[in-house]
Amino acid sequence: MSPLRNLAPGLHCVDAGQRFFGLELGTRMTVLALPGGLLVHSPVALPPETIAHLGEPRWVLAPNLFHHLHVGPWAAAGLETWGAVGLAKKRPDVPFAGTPTAAAHPWGTELRVHALASFPLSNEVVLLHRPSRTLVVTDLVFHVQPDAPWATRAAMTLIGGYPGVRTTALERVGMQRAAARRDLAEILSWDFDRVVMTHGEVIETGGKDAVARAFSWLGPLG
Repeated sequence: MSPLRNLAPGLHCVDAGQRFFGLELGTRMTVLALPGGLLVHSPVALPPETIAHLGEPRWVLAPNLFHHLHVGPWAAAGLETWGAVGLAKKRPDVPFAGTPTAAAHPWGTELRVHALASFPLSNEVVLLHRPSRTLVVTDLVFHVQPDAPWATRAAMTLIGGYPGVRTTALERVGMQRAAARRDLAEILSWDFDRVVMTHGEVIETGGKDAVARAFSWLGPLG
């Protein structure tokens, strides 16, 4: 697990190992310092006191139906817990406060929220951190690097997720395309340059163009 690193004022992350079907994909927890406290996005196996020097850990978000494995200990530590649609049923052991939407979330004006309507396999919740112009996603796009294990690169190539900033065959097959065009049109209307995803290297600049290219297979958006 990497040390906590600062990407921009109010924006921090921790990288950790994670295997999926035997492949090392890695994962990333993002911590957003907001006026009301800290929001932990896609938590990893760390105790909340690890980030307490940044502010008060206040909320934790399990942002899609796959990224919830470590949310329990953060909820047990007293953080208000939010999750993607369907997680309350999948994780009845976790006391979810609700599902964040554009109209209803507790994080104030520094964050914009969009819950994908087009991909029921994940029901991902996407965030925009306005102060740092950063899009925070989970599995919406991947950015696997050339130094990743060869088996990971080979498998991701087979499903369309490598090289570069890519989606995978799961999105191409599983996304409801008309709704996906609306989802992406909304996200790409936001003002962002950096993209933080959970799998692969952070895109420090040019992120909006990279996301648009990754979804070029959708055709015209709207």
